[in-house]
Amino acid sequence: MAALALNTYKTFRADVTTGITTVYTTPNGVSTIHLFSVVSNISSGITTVTVYHNRSGTSYELIKNAKIPANDSLNPIVGSLVLEVGDKIEIQGQSNSTMKYTLSILESAK
Repeated sequence: MAALALNTYKTFRADVTTGITTVYTTPNGVSTIHLFSVVSNISSGITTVTVYHNRSGTSYELIKNAKIPANDSLNPIVGSLVLEVGDKIEIQGQSNSTMKYTLSILESAK
């Protein structure tokens, strides 16, 4: 079995929909630190977004129904967030095809 890299920086992107979308799940053998994330409203109207931290099937809102003006963006997670094995970052919007989400993390081998 190949050894895991000690530190790996990664970026994930997702289109935001009305359903809850899992953007990232911490894999086995690593811990993860959230570095940066941004939700971009690409529509011509105000829209809302909710971002969740899910652990063991229980979701907690990191930000709920946050309004983003037209053609603007929001940093939904300010600062670092430590994610354990199996933890998820999820996102949900009020409409389809109006927002895009970018998440940057650092995975560290345990």
